Amino acid sequence: MIRIGTIGTGDIVEKIIENIKKTSHLECGAVYSRSREKGEALAKKWGIGKVYTELEAMLEDDQIQMIYIASPNSLHYAQARMALEHGKHVLCEKPMTPSYGETKALFDLAVEKGLFCFEAVTIGHAPNFKLLKEHLKDVGRVRLVLCSYSQYSSRYTLLRQGIVTNVFDPAFCGGALMDINYYNIYEVAALFGRPRSVAYYPNLYENGVDTSGILVLRYPDFVCQCTGAKDTWGVNSVQIQGEDGYIYVDGSTNASGPVKVVTRDGEAVYDHQPDGHQWYYELMSLDKILGAGDMQQCRDLMQASLDTAWILEQARKL
Repeated sequence: MIRIGTIGTGDIVEKIIENIKKTSHLECGAVYSRSREKGEALAKKWGIGKVYTELEAMLEDDQIQMIYIASPNSLHYAQARMALEHGKHVLCEKPMTPSYGETKALFDLAVEKGLFCFEAVTIGHAPNFKLLKEHLKDVGRVRLVLCSYSQYSSRYTLLRQGIVTNVFDPAFCGGALMDINYYNIYEVAALFGRPRSVAYYPNLYENGVDTSGILVLRYPDFVCQCTGAKDTWGVNSVQIQGEDGYIYVDGSTNASGPVKVVTRDGEAVYDHQPDGHQWYYELMSLDKILGAGDMQQCRDLMQASLDTAWILEQARKL
């Protein structure tokens, strides 16, 4: 059994804890929060035995083997590095870090120490994403990739009122690119690797944060558009157009909905995720990888995260 200590008390932490309880090899053993009140409330709700208000104390707990990080983006690198240096496996919410170099440094340290280090992105673990990869060949030579994920944020309403939260604070590496468009970019990077060129066209708020934007990726054989917005909403989808057909996935990239494949011979819909939310499949996958000690699968996921981090870094330079 691998006991996990969590950092953070937001909604995503509860989704992770809820699905940890459905696994065979994972267990939530401790909660860390700077606020004892918040930490104790989370622990009481989910029946977790330990609450820490000092991170170092949790990292020194020999009964905790893995750390789950759901703090603001700007804290990920330091906290993940501390965990690895204490000999703990790491599961860190996306983005792993704001930069390619820091992400690579964490993965290199994990490999050196023989530890698992994962970026918590549901896409790489989704059965429907694996189906999408399997059926790419059905549409022939890919020419266009179109990913759209727009989700109006209640925190954008606060921003318009002059209240800046972490997700819209440049100091915390906030913004639409790092938050919502990240899922589009990860999906494309996991399918096709790094592009030849990157161009980002953001809508900027007065504090300099991007509240929405369009990223254009140019590959040797095709061009890709990734649209992400936290200041609007609309129809979300993924469409991959090839010379012999197209693949259409309704909904946001992080949800990995049913895969519709259309060719001149007809169409078919494939769905291996009928009974659960994306976090369920993510934790089931991690449970299997960790239970089997499958370091190669971990390294494959690391590569997708590294390619995503590289694209993000190029976009943020523009």
